[in-house]
Amino acid sequence: MADSLESRMNDDLIHQESFGQRVNILECTLRDGSYAVDFKFTENDTAILAGVLGRLGFRWIEVGHGVGLGAMKAGKGTMPTTDERLIEAAKRAAPKAQIGCFFIPGIGTADQLKSARAVGLDFVRIGYNAPEIEDAYPYLTLAKELGLKPCLNFMKTYGISPEAFGEKAREGAAAGADVIYCVDSAGSMFPEDVRKYLSAARDRCACELGFHGHSNLQFAVANSVEAVRCGASFIDTTLFGLGRSAGNAPTEIAVAVFNNLGIETGIDLFDVMDAAEEFMGPLMSQMQLYDMMSVAMGCSQFHSSFLPKVAAAAHKHGVELRRLVVAMGKLDPVNLDEDNLNRVAGSLPKATAEKRREMLTSFAVPGISAHRISSSLSAVQSLVDGMIVTCAKRRARPVLELVASELPSSGLVLADLVLAEGPVVLGRVVYGSFEVLEQVLRMTGSSVPLYLSDKDGGAWAAEWPASLKEIVGAERILPVRSNRLFACYMEDVVLTTAQRYGDFCMMIYGSPNSAFLRHCSETFHNVVVHGNLPSGARENCWQMVDFSDRMHFDLGIGVALLLCPPSAADSASIDQLLLPEGIVITAGHFPRFEMDVPGRAILRLDPNHAYRGQMDRWVAISNLMKSAQPSPLAMQ
Repeated sequence: MADSLESRMNDDLIHQESFGQRVNILECTLRDGSYAVDFKFTENDTAILAGVLGRLGFRWIEVGHGVGLGAMKAGKGTMPTTDERLIEAAKRAAPKAQIGCFFIPGIGTADQLKSARAVGLDFVRIGYNAPEIEDAYPYLTLAKELGLKPCLNFMKTYGISPEAFGEKAREGAAAGADVIYCVDSAGSMFPEDVRKYLSAARDRCACELGFHGHSNLQFAVANSVEAVRCGASFIDTTLFGLGRSAGNAPTEIAVAVFNNLGIETGIDLFDVMDAAEEFMGPLMSQMQLYDMMSVAMGCSQFHSSFLPKVAAAAHKHGVELRRLVVAMGKLDPVNLDEDNLNRVAGSLPKATAEKRREMLTSFAVPGISAHRISSSLSAVQSLVDGMIVTCAKRRARPVLELVASELPSSGLVLADLVLAEGPVVLGRVVYGSFEVLEQVLRMTGSSVPLYLSDKDGGAWAAEWPASLKEIVGAERILPVRSNRLFACYMEDVVLTTAQRYGDFCMMIYGSPNSAFLRHCSETFHNVVVHGNLPSGARENCWQMVDFSDRMHFDLGIGVALLLCPPSAADSASIDQLLLPEGIVITAGHFPRFEMDVPGRAILRLDPNHAYRGQMDRWVAISNLMKSAQPSPLAMQ
C-alpha cells in the first residue's frame, strides 16, 4: 500500500513539474497528412502551407512522402515531384523553421538521405518497427555525420513491453538519437499506456522524448497531453488531424489544450485556427477520416498498411472484413503472416448478406420518392419540407426545378424528387398554368434559395410574367434546358462505351436527331438506325427499315442504343444482332425489354442522373449573377 501511494505521489509530482514547460509541436501535415491525399501534395502546396506554418511560429515542419524519403522510387505511391524539390520549397517558404523528413531503412537509402541533406534537410526521423529497432542504428550514425538532428521513431511501439522500450531507448540514444519517439501507429493506446512507455524511457536515457499518436479511438490528444506530463518535449500534430487511417492529433486542438494547461507552444491559437480554416478547410470538407474500420484497427492494434492483404483474404474466404482485421491485430500487432491470415480467415463465420437500410440522410417523405410523381399543392409542400430536412442532415441546399406542362392545364401540378446526392437535394414541380406556378413560388419562396426554370417545357410558358419573377427575385431563377442536358449525358455515355466498342457497329433503335447521330457516327466505325435516318447523315450511317433485313447487315454490332421501348419481337431481334459481349443502352427504364433478354448486359440511363455534377456550376452562375446586381447607391 505504501509503495503504491509513493508511486502515485511521484506521478503527481511529475505531472505538476510538466506545467509551465514548453513543448515543441512538430507539424507534419505535409508529410503524414499526405497519406489522406494519396501523397499528392505538390511543390506549390508545400511552399504555401510551409510558409503559413513558418509565419505562425512552427519551428519543426515535416514534409515529403508519407512513407518517407525514397518511397516513390520504392513503389509506395507516386508524388507530383521529388523529395528534394519539396524540401527546397519548404526551406524557401519557411527559412526560420527546421525542415525534416521521415525515413524508413530499406525503403529509403543512404544516398537519398545524403541527397536530402544536400538540399537543406535539417532533421530526419528514422522509423522502424519497435521489435527490430536495432536495424535503424547505423542510420543514426550516418545522420549525425551529415549534420542532421536524428530522431528515432519506434513504429508500433505497443509491439514491445514498456520495459523493453526503455532498454531500447537507452541503446538508441547511445547510438546517436537526439529524440526517442513513442509511436501509437494504430491509435490503440490509452494515457496510462503512454505513461508506462515514456516513463520507462525517461528512467533509462537523458535524450529528449517525443510522441506520435493516431485518433482511431479518439485518444490522440489525451495521449499527447500525458506524453508531455511524462517529459516529452516533441508532439506530432497535423491541421484538422489530417493523416493516415483515422488521422493524427489535430494541431489546432493540441494548441488549445496545451494553452489551457499552461504548457507553452509558441503558437497563437486563433492564428492557427484561421490558417486551418482558410488553407485546409476546403480540402477537409471532402474528407472523412473517422469510420468504423478505423475503430476496428484501433481496438486491435492493427496497422492500416496491412489492410489490402487482409481485405483480399476476407473476400476470398467470404468473411466480414472488420472481424478479420480485429482477429489479425490481436494475433500479431507488428507483422502480418499470410499463412496465419488464411488460417484465421478460414476459421471465422461466413459473412451474411447485407440488409438494405434507410439512411438518416435519405429523403423520406410519405408519397414522395424518386420516380414517383404526386399531384396537388400539398404534395409540393411535402416535397419541399422533406428536401429541407434532408438538406439539414447532408449539409446540402434545396433546389427546385420548375417545368411547364406540354399544353396548358389550369389545375395541373405534379411534384417529384429528382435526386438527393452531394451538395444538393433537387426536386421538380410540373405546372399547368401561371396561376399554379404563382402558388408554388409563394409557398416555397422562403425555403428554396434557387429555382431552375426549364426552357424545354411547354412553349406557352417560355417567358414568365414579370410579376412571377418578382415573387422570389429574378436572381434566384436560373434558366436550364433539360433536353440538352440529357443529350450531353447520352453523348458522354456513347463516348465512353466507344473506348471498348468503337471499332464495332452501333445500332440505334428509334429516331435520333442530326446532332446526336453525327456524334455517334464520329465515335463508332459504323452506325445503323432502326428508325428515321436524318438527312445529311454521314457515309458510315445506314437505315434498317425492318429487322427482316438483318441478314444484309454483317456489321458486328457491339452497342445497341434504345431510344424507345421495343416490342417483344424486336427485343429478340436486337439480342440476336448484338455480339455476345455487346451491351445495350436504354434511354430510360424499359422493364419489358429487360425481361425479354435476360442475361444481357444493360446500361440503363436515368434522365435524372443527367443532373449529377451540374449543380455546383449552376450555383456558381447564380452567385455570379447576384454579385453583378447594381447596388442601391449606384441606381440612385
